[in-house]
Amino acid sequence: MSGRTLKHDLLQKLQVAKGEIATYLALRKAKGYMSVSESEQLRTRLLDVCHRSRDAAFVLQASLADDEKDDFRHAVEACSSAALCLMGGRKDCPQYIAVDAAKLETSLMQLTRSLNALAERGKAIEA
Repeated sequence: MSGRTLKHDLLQKLQVAKGEIATYLALRKAKGYMSVSESEQLRTRLLDVCHRSRDAAFVLQASLADDEKDDFRHAVEACSSAALCLMGGRKDCPQYIAVDAAKLETSLMQLTRSLNALAERGKAIEA
C-alpha cells in the first residue's frame, strides 16, 4: 500500500475514532457512568487504530512532512490516552464503569486539534 493510501486510511480511522469518543463522552456525561462492555468495545477500537498506525509507521514516515508526522503522532497518542482512560474507573459495581470524563475530554480535544492541523496542511498542499 502506498504512503498516500495509508495516510488516507489512517485519517479516516482517526476521524471515526474522534466521533466514537465524542459520542461515548456525551453519553458518559449524561448518565454519569458507562457499561463495562461499552468501554471495552471503544477501547478495543481505539487500540486497533494505534496498532494500525504502528504497523504503517515505516511507510508513513517516508511519505509525510515533519509537521504531518508530529500531527499524526499526537493524534495517535490521543487515541492511546483515551484507550488507557477507558481501562480505569471500575468502582462499586463490576458491570459499570465511571470513566474520568475530564481525561477523556482532554484526549478528544488533542485528537481534534491534531486532525484539524492535518486537514489544514492538506488544504495548503492542494492549493
